[in-house]
Amino acid sequence: MMASPFIISKNFTEPVVRALRKLGVEAELTGRNDLQVGERKISGNAQFSTKGKMFSHGTLLFDSEIENVVSALKVNAEKYVSKSTKSIRSRVANISEFLSEPITIEQFRQSILASIFEDEQEIPFYELSEQDEANVRKLAEERYRSWEWNYGRSPAFNMRQTKRIEGAGTFDVRLQVEEGVIAGASVYGDFFGRGDSSEFADKLVGVRYDADALKAVLSEADLPYYFGPVTPEQWLELLI
Repeated sequence: MMASPFIISKNFTEPVVRALRKLGVEAELTGRNDLQVGERKISGNAQFSTKGKMFSHGTLLFDSEIENVVSALKVNAEKYVSKSTKSIRSRVANISEFLSEPITIEQFRQSILASIFEDEQEIPFYELSEQDEANVRKLAEERYRSWEWNYGRSPAFNMRQTKRIEGAGTFDVRLQVEEGVIAGASVYGDFFGRGDSSEFADKLVGVRYDADALKAVLSEADLPYYFGPVTPEQWLELLI
């Protein structure tokens, strides 16, 4: 019988939990594959399996700028409505907050490695060769830095942005994005344009949802004709 994803993740995270507890950090693996101390999250983990192989990865917040982390996690629920699986938000914390005495990041790293390789006489170390590095760069350029990989596989979502632009009026922009491409668009508001805003909205359909592609559309569109005194830069802020 194949082990459940939770059990597999537990096998990967147990060495980390052991190391943390040796340092006096009472960490535990939760049902969402997070590591927490009490109600506070110090690590998130995920995994992917294909063709009989599995890749597992995770984070460890050792001494991060928590304010920046929290800010990055904030999502305007009214602006983006994703059709992807929803994650449970937890309060985040640094591991350093729970240590009985301060240690360096290198000392922390060695503690984690010692726990992972506890049955080894010596922690194995692999140094990338020039060919390895060349292969990594090649794979990154051909696959992982491509638009298709980073955006084309994104979950479908709806976006709504409402904003008042001085001198032009109030804009209510709604987009439906599927596989990184705008599948539907509508523009409402009290702006003073002469053209039909639906004609402009149609120009957005089929366009990749990224800044460069949208800039190209905006630079070619007669925005004042549709919306009055508004610039491409102001319109881009409505879309991104």
